[in-house]
Amino acid sequence: MTATTPELVAAVSNAGGLGLAPLWFTDAKGVKDFVGRVKALTDAPFGVNLNMDFPSMEQLDACLEENVPVISIFWGRSPEFIAHARSGGAKVIFSAWDAQSAAEAVDHGAHAICAQGWEAGGHVRGKVSTMALVPAVVDAVGDTPVIAAGGIADGRGLAAALALGASAAWIGTRFLSAKETCIHPDYVARLIDACETDTGYYDNLFDVGWPNAPHRALQNSTTKAWEAAGRPKPGQRPGEGDTVASSPSEGKVVRYQTFSPDTETTGDIEAVAMWCGQGVSMVRKVQSAGDIVLEIADEARKIISF
Repeated sequence: MTATTPELVAAVSNAGGLGLAPLWFTDAKGVKDFVGRVKALTDAPFGVNLNMDFPSMEQLDACLEENVPVISIFWGRSPEFIAHARSGGAKVIFSAWDAQSAAEAVDHGAHAICAQGWEAGGHVRGKVSTMALVPAVVDAVGDTPVIAAGGIADGRGLAAALALGASAAWIGTRFLSAKETCIHPDYVARLIDACETDTGYYDNLFDVGWPNAPHRALQNSTTKAWEAAGRPKPGQRPGEGDTVASSPSEGKVVRYQTFSPDTETTGDIEAVAMWCGQGVSMVRKVQSAGDIVLEIADEARKIISF
Protein backbone atom coordinates (compact mmCIF):
# COMPACT_ATOMS: atom_id res chain seq x y z
CA MET A 1 0.00 0.00 0.00
CA THR A 2 0.97 3.65 -0.15
CA ALA A 3 0.47 6.65 2.10
CA THR A 4 -0.47 8.60 -1.01
CA THR A 5 -4.13 9.25 -1.82
CA PRO A 6 -5.71 10.92 -4.86
CA GLU A 7 -6.62 13.78 -2.54
CA LEU A 8 -2.96 14.26 -1.58
CA VAL A 9 -1.72 14.20 -5.17
CA ALA A 10 -4.38 16.68 -6.28
CA ALA A 11 -3.86 19.01 -3.31
CA VAL A 12 -0.12 19.27 -3.99
CA SER A 13 -0.71 19.99 -7.68
CA ASN A 14 -3.49 22.47 -6.96
CA ALA A 15 -1.13 24.40 -4.67
CA GLY A 16 1.49 24.71 -7.41
CA GLY A 17 3.61 21.64 -6.79
CA LEU A 18 3.71 18.40 -8.75
CA GLY A 19 1.79 15.66 -6.99
CA LEU A 20 3.24 12.20 -7.57
CA ALA A 21 1.55 8.85 -6.88
CA PRO A 22 3.59 5.65 -6.42
CA LEU A 23 1.38 3.09 -8.13
CA TRP A 24 3.78 0.26 -8.91
CA PHE A 25 2.09 -1.98 -6.32
CA THR A 26 -1.27 -2.14 -8.11
CA ASP A 27 -2.52 -3.47 -11.44
CA ALA A 28 -3.60 -1.55 -14.53
CA LYS A 29 -7.18 -1.21 -13.32
CA GLY A 30 -5.97 0.13 -9.98
CA VAL A 31 -3.79 2.65 -11.79
CA LYS A 32 -6.69 3.84 -13.92
CA ASP A 33 -9.02 4.09 -10.95
CA PHE A 34 -6.50 6.13 -8.95
CA VAL A 35 -5.66 8.41 -11.88
CA GLY A 36 -9.35 8.96 -12.58
CA ARG A 37 -9.89 10.09 -9.02
CA VAL A 38 -6.95 12.51 -9.26
CA LYS A 39 -8.31 13.96 -12.51
CA ALA A 40 -11.65 14.57 -10.84
CA LEU A 41 -9.88 16.74 -8.25
CA THR A 42 -7.38 18.74 -10.31
CA ASP A 43 -6.73 20.11 -13.80
CA ALA A 44 -3.07 20.69 -12.90
CA PRO A 45 -0.21 18.40 -13.99
CA PHE A 46 0.59 15.38 -11.81
CA GLY A 47 2.61 12.22 -12.16
CA VAL A 48 2.85 8.51 -11.39
CA ASN A 49 5.92 6.81 -9.93
CA LEU A 50 6.78 3.30 -11.18
CA ASN A 51 9.36 0.88 -9.77
CA MET A 52 11.82 -0.85 -12.10
CA ASP A 53 12.39 -3.66 -9.59
CA PHE A 54 8.89 -4.96 -10.39
CA PRO A 55 7.07 -5.57 -13.70
CA SER A 56 5.66 -2.15 -14.58
CA MET A 57 4.96 -2.00 -18.32
CA GLU A 58 1.28 -2.81 -17.80
CA GLN A 59 1.02 0.05 -15.33
CA LEU A 60 2.86 2.37 -17.71
CA ASP A 61 0.47 1.52 -20.54
CA ALA A 62 -2.45 2.31 -18.23
CA CYS A 63 -0.89 5.69 -17.40
CA LEU A 64 -0.35 6.49 -21.07
CA GLU A 65 -3.93 5.51 -21.91
CA GLU A 66 -5.07 7.96 -19.22
CA ASN A 67 -2.72 10.68 -20.51
CA VAL A 68 -0.76 10.97 -17.27
CA PRO A 69 1.62 13.85 -18.06
CA VAL A 70 4.61 12.80 -15.94
CA ILE A 71 6.11 9.35 -15.33
CA SER A 72 8.68 8.99 -12.57
CA ILE A 73 11.03 6.00 -12.88
CA PHE A 74 12.51 4.61 -9.68
CA TRP A 75 15.04 1.98 -8.72
CA GLY A 76 17.00 1.07 -11.79
CA ARG A 77 17.97 1.71 -15.37
CA SER A 78 15.43 0.98 -18.09
CA PRO A 79 16.11 2.59 -21.48
CA GLU A 80 13.19 0.72 -23.05
CA PHE A 81 10.84 1.98 -20.36
CA ILE A 82 11.94 5.58 -20.87
CA ALA A 83 11.51 5.24 -24.63
CA HIS A 84 8.02 3.77 -24.27
CA ALA A 85 6.94 6.51 -21.85
CA ARG A 86 8.23 9.18 -24.22
CA SER A 87 6.48 7.56 -27.19
CA GLY A 88 3.22 7.88 -25.28
CA GLY A 89 3.72 11.60 -24.78
CA ALA A 90 4.77 11.56 -21.10
CA LYS A 91 7.61 13.54 -19.56
CA VAL A 92 10.04 11.24 -17.73
CA ILE A 93 11.76 11.89 -14.40
CA PHE A 94 14.53 9.41 -13.57
CA SER A 95 15.61 8.90 -9.95
CA ALA A 96 19.42 8.80 -9.94
CA TRP A 97 21.76 7.66 -7.18
CA ASP A 98 25.00 9.06 -8.64
CA ALA A 99 26.19 11.29 -11.47
CA GLN A 100 26.83 8.38 -13.83
CA SER A 101 23.31 6.95 -13.54
CA ALA A 102 21.94 10.45 -14.10
CA ALA A 103 24.00 11.04 -17.24
CA GLU A 104 23.05 7.63 -18.64
CA ALA A 105 19.36 8.36 -18.07
CA VAL A 106 19.65 11.65 -19.95
CA ASP A 107 21.33 9.82 -22.83
CA HIS A 108 18.36 7.42 -22.82
CA GLY A 109 15.89 10.29 -23.04
CA ALA A 110 14.91 11.30 -19.51
CA HIS A 111 13.49 14.81 -19.40
CA ALA A 112 14.54 15.49 -15.78
CA ILE A 113 16.61 13.86 -13.05
CA CYS A 114 15.72 13.37 -9.40
CA ALA A 115 18.99 13.25 -7.47
CA GLN A 116 18.10 11.25 -4.35
CA GLY A 117 20.49 11.66 -1.44
CA TRP A 118 21.18 9.11 1.27
CA GLU A 119 19.16 11.13 3.79
CA ALA A 120 15.90 10.28 2.04
CA GLY A 121 13.19 8.18 3.63
CA GLY A 122 11.78 4.97 2.28
CA HIS A 123 13.84 3.07 -0.27
CA VAL A 124 17.19 4.66 -1.09
CA ARG A 125 19.40 3.44 -3.95
CA GLY A 126 22.58 5.45 -3.34
CA LYS A 127 24.90 6.30 -0.46
CA VAL A 128 25.87 9.87 -1.30
CA SER A 129 24.46 12.78 0.73
CA THR A 130 22.14 15.24 -0.97
CA MET A 131 24.55 18.15 -0.48
CA ALA A 132 27.29 16.31 -2.37
CA LEU A 133 25.09 14.52 -4.90
CA VAL A 134 23.07 17.40 -6.30
CA PRO A 135 25.95 19.52 -7.66
CA ALA A 136 27.64 16.43 -9.05
CA VAL A 137 24.48 15.49 -10.93
CA VAL A 138 23.89 19.07 -12.07
CA ASP A 139 27.38 19.17 -13.56
CA ALA A 140 26.89 15.78 -15.23
CA VAL A 141 23.61 16.45 -17.03
CA GLY A 142 24.07 19.92 -18.48
CA ASP A 143 20.79 21.70 -19.23
CA THR A 144 18.57 18.85 -18.02
CA PRO A 145 16.59 19.95 -14.95
CA VAL A 146 17.62 18.33 -11.66
CA ILE A 147 15.26 17.79 -8.73
CA ALA A 148 16.95 17.47 -5.33
CA ALA A 149 15.66 14.84 -2.90
CA GLY A 150 16.67 13.63 0.54
CA GLY A 151 16.43 15.45 3.87
CA ILE A 152 14.54 18.43 2.42
CA ALA A 153 11.44 19.29 4.42
CA ASP A 154 11.12 23.07 4.57
CA GLY A 155 11.87 26.28 2.70
CA ARG A 156 15.47 26.38 3.90
CA GLY A 157 16.08 23.02 2.26
CA LEU A 158 14.39 24.14 -0.96
CA ALA A 159 16.53 27.29 -1.04
CA ALA A 160 19.67 25.22 -0.46
CA ALA A 161 18.72 22.86 -3.29
CA LEU A 162 18.21 25.77 -5.67
CA ALA A 163 21.55 27.25 -4.61
CA LEU A 164 23.21 23.92 -5.47
CA GLY A 165 21.86 24.16 -9.00
CA ALA A 166 18.69 22.11 -8.70
CA SER A 167 15.52 23.35 -10.37
CA ALA A 168 13.19 21.98 -7.70
CA ALA A 169 13.01 19.80 -4.60
CA TRP A 170 11.29 16.45 -4.17
CA ILE A 171 9.80 16.30 -0.68
CA GLY A 172 8.32 13.17 0.86
CA THR A 173 8.62 12.92 4.64
CA ARG A 174 7.03 16.31 5.32
CA PHE A 175 3.88 15.24 3.47
CA LEU A 176 3.41 12.17 5.65
CA SER A 177 1.82 14.54 8.15
CA ALA A 178 -0.57 16.01 5.58
CA LYS A 179 -4.27 15.71 6.32
CA GLU A 180 -4.78 13.99 2.97
CA THR A 181 -2.53 10.99 3.67
CA CYS A 182 -3.91 7.67 4.87
CA ILE A 183 -1.17 6.53 7.26
CA HIS A 184 -1.98 5.31 10.76
CA PRO A 185 -2.35 8.00 13.45
CA ASP A 186 0.35 6.30 15.54
CA TYR A 187 2.73 6.67 12.59
CA VAL A 188 1.93 10.37 12.33
CA ALA A 189 2.44 10.85 16.07
CA ARG A 190 5.85 9.18 15.95
CA LEU A 191 6.91 11.38 13.04
CA ILE A 192 5.93 14.53 14.90
CA ASP A 193 7.84 13.42 18.00
CA ALA A 194 10.97 12.30 16.11
CA CYS A 195 14.29 14.09 15.78
CA GLU A 196 16.94 13.88 13.08
CA THR A 197 18.77 11.00 14.80
CA ASP A 198 15.71 8.76 15.12
CA THR A 199 15.92 7.15 11.68
CA GLY A 200 18.10 4.24 10.60
CA TYR A 201 19.49 3.20 7.23
CA TYR A 202 19.13 -0.53 6.59
CA ASP A 203 20.54 -2.54 3.72
CA ASN A 204 18.04 -5.38 3.96
CA LEU A 205 15.85 -5.24 7.06
CA PHE A 206 12.21 -4.52 6.16
CA ASP A 207 12.63 -6.78 3.16
CA VAL A 208 9.70 -9.22 3.16
CA GLY A 209 8.06 -8.54 -0.20
CA TRP A 210 10.95 -6.45 -1.53
CA PRO A 211 14.38 -7.95 -0.76
CA ASN A 212 17.77 -6.35 -1.38
CA ALA A 213 16.36 -2.83 -1.42
CA PRO A 214 18.11 -0.53 1.11
CA HIS A 215 15.83 1.84 2.98
CA ARG A 216 15.51 4.42 5.75
CA ALA A 217 12.85 4.24 8.45
CA LEU A 218 12.19 5.23 12.04
CA GLN A 219 13.96 3.10 14.60
CA ASN A 220 11.47 0.98 16.53
CA SER A 221 11.23 -2.18 18.62
CA THR A 222 11.89 -4.34 15.56
CA THR A 223 15.05 -2.49 14.53
CA LYS A 224 16.32 -2.31 18.12
CA ALA A 225 15.83 -6.04 18.72
CA TRP A 226 17.70 -6.77 15.49
CA GLU A 227 20.53 -4.44 16.48
CA ALA A 228 20.74 -6.01 19.95
CA ALA A 229 20.99 -9.47 18.33
CA GLY A 230 24.05 -8.36 16.36
CA ARG A 231 22.31 -7.44 13.08
CA PRO A 232 21.80 -11.06 11.93
CA LYS A 233 21.03 -11.91 8.31
CA PRO A 234 17.52 -12.73 7.03
CA GLY A 235 16.44 -16.11 8.33
CA GLN A 236 18.17 -15.56 11.66
CA ARG A 237 16.50 -12.37 12.90
CA PRO A 238 14.55 -12.16 16.17
CA GLY A 239 10.80 -12.56 15.75
CA GLU A 240 11.10 -13.38 12.07
CA GLY A 241 7.80 -14.69 10.71
CA ASP A 242 5.76 -13.33 13.63
CA THR A 243 2.50 -11.65 12.67
CA VAL A 244 2.61 -8.17 14.17
CA ALA A 245 -0.35 -6.49 12.48
CA SER A 246 -3.10 -6.94 9.91
CA SER A 247 -4.68 -4.83 7.21
CA PRO A 248 -7.77 -5.29 5.00
CA SER A 249 -5.65 -4.57 1.93
CA GLU A 250 -2.67 -6.75 2.92
CA GLY A 251 -4.00 -9.38 5.29
CA LYS A 252 -1.51 -10.38 7.96
CA VAL A 253 1.61 -8.27 8.27
CA VAL A 254 4.73 -10.05 9.48
CA ARG A 255 7.74 -8.56 11.19
CA TYR A 256 10.28 -7.18 8.69
CA GLN A 257 7.64 -6.78 5.95
CA THR A 258 7.81 -3.97 3.41
CA PHE A 259 4.57 -2.34 4.49
CA SER A 260 3.33 1.08 5.59
CA PRO A 261 0.66 1.03 8.33
CA ASP A 262 -2.48 2.73 7.06
CA THR A 263 -5.52 3.96 8.94
CA GLU A 264 -7.14 0.51 8.80
CA THR A 265 -4.09 -1.41 10.09
CA THR A 266 -4.51 -3.02 13.51
CA GLY A 267 -2.03 -4.66 15.84
CA ASP A 268 1.43 -3.63 17.01
CA ILE A 269 1.74 -0.54 14.83
CA GLU A 270 4.99 0.54 16.48
CA ALA A 271 6.76 -2.62 15.26
CA VAL A 272 5.89 -2.04 11.58
CA ALA A 273 8.12 -0.15 9.15
CA MET A 274 7.61 3.60 9.36
CA TRP A 275 9.48 5.09 6.41
CA CYS A 276 10.90 8.59 6.78
CA GLY A 277 14.02 10.61 6.07
CA GLN A 278 16.41 12.54 8.26
CA GLY A 279 14.34 15.67 7.62
CA VAL A 280 11.75 14.24 10.00
CA SER A 281 12.81 16.75 12.65
CA MET A 282 11.01 19.41 10.56
CA VAL A 283 7.68 17.54 10.71
CA ARG A 284 5.96 19.21 13.63
CA LYS A 285 2.23 19.30 12.99
CA VAL A 286 -0.59 18.02 10.83
CA GLN A 287 -1.43 20.41 7.99
CA SER A 288 -3.21 20.30 4.67
CA ALA A 289 -0.93 19.42 1.76
CA GLY A 290 -1.69 22.73 0.10
CA ASP A 291 -0.60 24.66 3.18
CA ILE A 292 2.64 22.66 3.31
CA VAL A 293 3.44 23.56 -0.31
CA LEU A 294 2.71 27.25 0.22
CA GLU A 295 4.61 27.39 3.52
CA ILE A 296 7.72 25.82 2.00
CA ALA A 297 7.61 28.17 -0.99
CA ASP A 298 7.12 31.25 1.21
CA GLU A 299 10.03 30.23 3.46
CA ALA A 300 12.30 29.74 0.47
CA ARG A 301 11.38 33.10 -1.07
CA LYS A 302 12.58 34.86 2.09
CA ILE A 303 16.01 33.38 1.43
CA ILE A 304 16.34 33.26 -2.35
CA SER A 305 14.45 34.77 -5.29
CA PHE A 306 12.72 32.42 -7.73
